[in-house]
Amino acid sequence: MTKSLAPIDFAEVRQRAQAFADTLAENHGLIVKSLSEYQCANVALDEIERSVELLTNLHLNQEYFQAKVHGVTTFLPLNQPLYASVCFGVVPSLMAEDTAMRPPTVMHPHYRKLAEILDLPSFFPNLTVSYQDKEEYLVARARRTDAVVFTGTPENAVKVRRAFLKKTLFILNGAGHNPLVVTENADLDRAVDSALRVVLYNQGQDCAAPNAILVHRSRIDVFRAALIRALDELAPRVGPYSDPANIVGPNSDPDHAAKIARVFRDEREHFVYGGETNPVTGMIHPTVFERDLTKGGNYEEFFAPVFYIQPYESDDALKDYFTDERYRQNAMYISLFGDSPYIKSLVDTPLHEPDSVLRDTDLHLTEKGYLPYGGQGPAASCLYTNGERVLGATLPQRDIHRHLVAPHLEGAC
Repeated sequence: MTKSLAPIDFAEVRQRAQAFADTLAENHGLIVKSLSEYQCANVALDEIERSVELLTNLHLNQEYFQAKVHGVTTFLPLNQPLYASVCFGVVPSLMAEDTAMRPPTVMHPHYRKLAEILDLPSFFPNLTVSYQDKEEYLVARARRTDAVVFTGTPENAVKVRRAFLKKTLFILNGAGHNPLVVTENADLDRAVDSALRVVLYNQGQDCAAPNAILVHRSRIDVFRAALIRALDELAPRVGPYSDPANIVGPNSDPDHAAKIARVFRDEREHFVYGGETNPVTGMIHPTVFERDLTKGGNYEEFFAPVFYIQPYESDDALKDYFTDERYRQNAMYISLFGDSPYIKSLVDTPLHEPDSVLRDTDLHLTEKGYLPYGGQGPAASCLYTNGERVLGATLPQRDIHRHLVAPHLEGAC
């Protein structure tokens, strides 16, 4: 950026954000209906609540709204279409002259219905939703972009980064392991409630879903029984999106049910509960596997409502999971229930900062759109500035200001 940057009137920003927040709250029924063929009603309502919370609390990020960059380009994720749009499209548009965001192709028909309700141009005329082919979108945006917000795999991120200039700020939101650790003195009711919340949310299609639930052997029987009892009680709420009472619906990619059936077959030795898949409807029922940690940790993301329980013998045995290189790549958050000297020892190491070890809670209760989100693992979150990778949690408004606006303002002084 060589041209001067236009200053931001934060009072005007806050007014527009609040007006859009009010519209979201007023039209919550229509928003839920517009997404009723894509996700469960409880997820849409949660997205509305999170979006309103972010928009009404932008004053907590006021320091980042000083001047506008010229262009921001966003690639939305498969999940949370509304909340992701607000975090990665709407908010950046308030600090840019030209912003565009593209939902994944499979989401296009559903997003068009959502966009009709949102009426984004009325609130954010500089924000465009693109339904172009990805390659066309890249070509159209490559030379007019100062910052990219990308959600997806590191492999796809590499391909997308190549289309932009090296000086372009590239913000990557990937996927984390996010294990739950249930220790000897854990509050089991709280731990089970947390596991249900993070695994079942959006059918497990969420980066906060844990790849492993590590449970101390002395508590495994009670934990397993409580989890299965809770899943039995929730079974009537598993079904099509059309029923607003359901909290687990079909996978957003119908073909994924066939893929996960093959995974379930390979894991059948460790099967405990559930296991039903329907490749016609895309339905994957909540499923529990149990494999002792001594047989190897699970680092694979199921993208499905899968509880992968891993009993461990002692606090020292947790090292087997967290020192594996496969963990390091996607290190994000740990939800710790009870006490663990080993988990505490991971704080302020290359794996974890204090904010990424959650005590007796989980990401769904602590995540806020005005706070950084992510981890130290390069596949979990990072950004690239002038070709250099910076590890850590991301926050688009902070990162755009810190790496693009602040240096420009300092250079102009």
